[in-house]
Amino acid sequence: MASFLCQVQTIQRSEGRSSVAAAAYRSGQRLIDARLAMEFDFSAKGGVEFAEVLTPDGAPAEYGDRQVLWNAAEKAEVRKDGVPAREILLALPHELDFEQRRDLVRAFVAAHLTGQGMVADVALHVPGAEGDQRNFHAHILVTTRRLGPEGFGPKAMEWRTPQQVRAWREGWAKIQNQHLRRHLGPDAPQVSHLSLAEQGIAREPTQHLGPEVTALERKGRRTDRGERNRDVEAQNREAGRARQAFSRTADRLAARAPIIDAPIESLVQEARRVRASLEGERDAWTRERAGLVVARIATEAQVERGLLEADRSDLTRARRQRQMVEQRVARTRSRRLALTRWIRNPARMIWARHAELNAIARARRCEREAELRLELRKAWLGSAAGRGLVAARRQPGLDAAADASRQRRTLERKIKRMDRRIAAATDTLTALRVAQELGQTHLKVPAQSPDATRFIRDVGQPAREAVARHPVQARRQAVERLNRAPGHPIIQTLFPGL
Repeated sequence: MASFLCQVQTIQRSEGRSSVAAAAYRSGQRLIDARLAMEFDFSAKGGVEFAEVLTPDGAPAEYGDRQVLWNAAEKAEVRKDGVPAREILLALPHELDFEQRRDLVRAFVAAHLTGQGMVADVALHVPGAEGDQRNFHAHILVTTRRLGPEGFGPKAMEWRTPQQVRAWREGWAKIQNQHLRRHLGPDAPQVSHLSLAEQGIAREPTQHLGPEVTALERKGRRTDRGERNRDVEAQNREAGRARQAFSRTADRLAARAPIIDAPIESLVQEARRVRASLEGERDAWTRERAGLVVARIATEAQVERGLLEADRSDLTRARRQRQMVEQRVARTRSRRLALTRWIRNPARMIWARHAELNAIARARRCEREAELRLELRKAWLGSAAGRGLVAARRQPGLDAAADASRQRRTLERKIKRMDRRIAAATDTLTALRVAQELGQTHLKVPAQSPDATRFIRDVGQPAREAVARHPVQARRQAVERLNRAPGHPIIQTLFPGL
């Protein structure tokens, strides 16, 4: 089935990256970066199916040349941590052929990139020889500055917001679904930009491996991210088997239950009880989700400050002690010079001077030792062992946040599924009330239902069939009477033709 992937990353100078180099690699071409005075030749690189530069209306014609475009983008950036480009990575549906995939990407670029004034450098890649042969994907490098007739102008700040990324993800899902239906028919597989939790799907998500981890896994080297994905997939399979086993058992029990002629009033009361029970369960999950408080995870800088706090405190105390010694010496020297008997006694003056110098030297030596300890601690934190300690200090917070995130996703899935069940229970209750208003006194239903879901299904279908046996005018009048009566109004659109 079709898969969804729409990831956005920045090409940032502070990370040693060049938009010219990125464009050369993704397009499989040889380009020269004028800023770095370097050549990037990836013309021997395989796997590039198609590449082109798409510009907005009114853009200078020369910016359709890849080397001119990205050298101009680099020249427009003056900051050493500038971001000349962003990259959008899209997974393409393997069910489509090359021309269909190319047209799909072009439609997305026209609607969401060049239509906003960005220049888009598109490269379509085919699956690698050793990877998943369904892994068709596209790399799209986009500019971060508006392009006018005179060249690149100021940056468009709205292009770098989380809202923009969400709009791209949603737009990519809609356009991909449209093209899948167009080429594969109304029953074509569909994708969603929503998370599994937002869709109410009872499955834990796996983590995108990325090229480096994927390469290691292909060589047989097991990675932490790969192990986590394997654990998640195993848990999902086990949970799926458990749900299927429960469903089969419940279906067998429901099939064996005899059919009885049940009073419709009793069914209405039971439907209300079932819906209230479902709403209570959903509200409990909602409160539990609201009560999940995730403590803020300490950053690396915060952990480092904590590890350096003792040494900084020692240095502060040493500096304060040195200042106090110097001030005391200055006060004592001033008072001593005012005493005639001290001045007339050279031995006392020499002894006092040595004592003062020794006290100041000791205080300064303590301060210098504290400075050296702090510098050594800072240097050690920059080493592999120091980085490991910082990571270990942060790990409990990261684990707690991950656990809370998993719990929140689980609760969100449960709430989404429960909302659908509550909606179905409401529809069943509405059908029962309309059938009762139309004079129906009994319904033939199974004597027992194993759970609330099957009760809604077993009772809702006979109730809707009973309503459908009456003329449209009679149904319309019954709905109007129920809506005028005090209590719970019903939804007319439940019944077609009303």
